[in-house]
Amino acid sequence: MIDTAGKTLNQVCEEIFQLLNKQGKRCVNESGCVYGNDEGHHCAVGFLLPEDDKKLMNFSGSLNQLINHSGIGDLGINGKFIEKYFTELTLLQSVHDCVTKEYRISARDELADRFRIKNEYMDQWVEKEKWDD
Repeated sequence: MIDTAGKTLNQVCEEIFQLLNKQGKRCVNESGCVYGNDEGHHCAVGFLLPEDDKKLMNFSGSLNQLINHSGIGDLGINGKFIEKYFTELTLLQSVHDCVTKEYRISARDELADRFRIKNEYMDQWVEKEKWDD
């Protein structure tokens, strides 16, 4: 889990996409996208959640649904960070989740235009044609 304490949103985003590129694939299980799976893979926001909380890791739904289901208090040490940057992290999750390159580019560009979030690792992820999942 990435500890967001003392880090800017840009720093956290860069760290997330470094890890996603190293991982090389999206985070899925037999029912679809999840925040963490048994192979140790994570989605973008999944890197901010406590790995030992299987209820959070196995949740399949939007960030908004996760918060409504679990509550900010159950999101671990990064709960306040997630709450503060909810809109940005929702877009970041779209960059991770979108299967088509066109939608990933759109979400990435919105992050850059609206929030000045841009890094080479996110660009590498967006440019992938497909994943092995």
